[in-house]
Amino acid sequence: MEITELKAERREIVGKESSKKLRREGRIPAILYSDGEATTIAIDAREFSALTHSKAGTNVIVKLKIADTHAQPSAIIKEVQRNPLKGEYFHVDFQKIAMDEKISAMVPVSIVGEVLGVQAGGIVEHHLREVELQALPDNMPSNIEVDVSDLDLGDSIHVRDIHLPPGVEMLTDPDTTVLVVSAPQVVRTATVAVEEIAPEEVAGGAEAAASEGE
Repeated sequence: MEITELKAERREIVGKESSKKLRREGRIPAILYSDGEATTIAIDAREFSALTHSKAGTNVIVKLKIADTHAQPSAIIKEVQRNPLKGEYFHVDFQKIAMDEKISAMVPVSIVGEVLGVQAGGIVEHHLREVELQALPDNMPSNIEVDVSDLDLGDSIHVRDIHLPPGVEMLTDPDTTVLVVSAPQVVRTATVAVEEIAPEEVAGGAEAAASEGE
């Protein structure tokens, strides 16, 4: 996992009005969870937005530099609450971690390569976009790449087919389907449509065509 720094400050006053005031000032109310304890903090909205729009996104280790203290706890982002219409961040939850202890995290699955079956008109159905992994923070990958270059029509990839870096354990069910290369829907629909036509309808159509020809 990539390690990044984020400035923070403790906040003593909590509540809706306090949170609204923080957001108007360009800050985001947040909580740092650690061993059953919760520390209320505030972080800079612009800094956090830049972090989430980076290549790694929220799948990073954050070193929180808390103002007026010597504390710089390492944490992962557990939850982000955001207004989907305005894009405003409401709240962020951090979970403190120890760099020498394993953590579990949801890691995005990235597709690499051009699917062979697509050239034959196949459609890639991407069912699983994240997997849960367990590893030491330094060993936790930011994403998992899956090469699909050799997949043909009807082929699929399951979690058990994913190759992991050393020291990384898969927690997601190995039988879960990641993606499938299916036949074009339009072809299947056309086939079904032909099969659903009753023989008498075909015969009747042929007779009508003959009458019109006469």
